[in-house]
Amino acid sequence: MENNNYNFIPLTGYENFEATTQIIIAEILRRKLPFEVIDAGNNLISVVYNNKEFIIHEGTISDANSLIAFWISNDKWMTRQFLQRKGITHAKGILLKRGYQPEFLDTVCLPAVVKPVNTDHGIAVSTNINSRQELISSIEIAFQFADKVIVEEFFPGQEYRFLVVDFRVRAVACREPANVTGNGTSTIRQLIDKKNEGRGNDYRHPLLKITIDEEVKRHLNALSFSPETILKKGEKVYLRKNSNLSTGGDSIDVTDEIPDYYKDVAVKAAQSAGLKIAGIDIIIKDLEMAHSPENYIVVELNAPAMLSMHNYPYIGKNRHVEKFVLDSILNSK
Repeated sequence: MENNNYNFIPLTGYENFEATTQIIIAEILRRKLPFEVIDAGNNLISVVYNNKEFIIHEGTISDANSLIAFWISNDKWMTRQFLQRKGITHAKGILLKRGYQPEFLDTVCLPAVVKPVNTDHGIAVSTNINSRQELISSIEIAFQFADKVIVEEFFPGQEYRFLVVDFRVRAVACREPANVTGNGTSTIRQLIDKKNEGRGNDYRHPLLKITIDEEVKRHLNALSFSPETILKKGEKVYLRKNSNLSTGGDSIDVTDEIPDYYKDVAVKAAQSAGLKIAGIDIIIKDLEMAHSPENYIVVELNAPAMLSMHNYPYIGKNRHVEKFVLDSILNSK
């Protein structure tokens, strides 16, 4: 297993809040600002600054982003329209509604990606689909979570999360899909159990446990592996294509390595929907290639921007992004 410096310690007294909310509360406490827990179960708090009250949900949802900006980012198909208006590269695709005609899929070029139109955390997202049968199955799964489903081209490359605050990139994380590295004696299932130690089952922890679900089984099967396969020493195997931390992915801080060209793309993507605080997901084909619109796609805009991946990455430095986020919130009125 890789050497890592993951060192998250829950905030005493607030351990049951999501990690991002814990990070914001810690910053509020550091500033000695009066605040109130409104609904702990919903990560809802208020803070008072300059005699004004600011409501904060899940650490980053606040008046810093307008309602219309939040609404745009919450709909993946709507997001595409706003990216297109500003000439920002995104994946080509189609929108399906329940009862769609099967011939609509004839326009889909494989490999493909299937995703519900308005879920987050990688829920029901299937990637690198290479057969018609897999495509139909993935669409059926996605329709269990949304009334509309997007089918789009698969874009090869590495996915990055850019944290944009007040139209400036404050941190960038490379998110590796859930993975394990062999030791020559343990099965993939045993390696997963070992790596899951210290990870959480929910967002009270920055890193979540890896679950062997249908997508993992499908991906392993494509590699001629199963959960009972013993990997060679040093052999690294990815368990799925999507790199969401919610599905057991690893966050690696790469803020200082990312070229300014892609940071500018992230800022423009946030501006396209009017988001002042946003997590921008971008897939970059090859960082060594000449920077161009053909070398990347913007995947999603996330108004609820997870901060914990930037403060407590699996590998890399703590970017202390909470100070920028709280400044943005407190200056929104």
